[in-house]
Amino acid sequence: MKTKTFDQFELWGSLARQNGHLRRNNYLHWIVHGIFLGTIFLVFTRPPLAIRIDKLGRAELVDTASGIASQPTPEEAEHVTRLFACHLLEVASGSVKRDIEKALALMTVNFERAYREKLRDDPMPAAIDRANVRTVLAFDDGATEVKAQKDEHGRVTRYFVTLQARMDLFRADVLTSPFFTRNVVIRTTLITVPRTKRTLNGLLVDFFEKTVLEPANLPQVSANPIPTSGGSQ
Repeated sequence: MKTKTFDQFELWGSLARQNGHLRRNNYLHWIVHGIFLGTIFLVFTRPPLAIRIDKLGRAELVDTASGIASQPTPEEAEHVTRLFACHLLEVASGSVKRDIEKALALMTVNFERAYREKLRDDPMPAAIDRANVRTVLAFDDGATEVKAQKDEHGRVTRYFVTLQARMDLFRADVLTSPFFTRNVVIRTTLITVPRTKRTLNGLLVDFFEKTVLEPANLPQVSANPIPTSGGSQ
């Protein structure tokens, strides 16, 4: 009987020690899981990190939570305008749809909706996609003009950017001189928005048009996927 009691005591004692070990192990796992979930929450909810680089190449960390300090600068407005213009005007056969989608991502909701409506009935993007051509923009830095509109508190609400560029049309499969050239004026209106992961520059395009400056006797060849009406849109 003593041996059986001793064996029984040893059996339950071993189970008790095992249960204590399992409880400590579970507590440790819950702590690790809590830290992991907390880290994920902080990563997905923290403000985006934006770095502003000026024309001299100096980098500046932008505090997206601050007020005036996080306002987009004229240099950022010029950069967004050039990027947007390149997506729409600097195209190549086979990538027109992809470039247009990139441009749509930089538009305000209303402008994107209106632009999609124009694209629906415009045959030009599909024609360029099959035409075996590519266009290249060469911007004139000296002709760049950036104007800002501010509210009563001194915060910038809009930027009006005017660019001039030379648009060269090439055959996509031939690395030679362009067979067609036009000079264009690009006008864009940008509105300021909160800096998010989608809008790190804090700007969205609300209006865009291009005007051809070449004489009318030049060959009527267009490499512009933007829906046009006459010489501008």
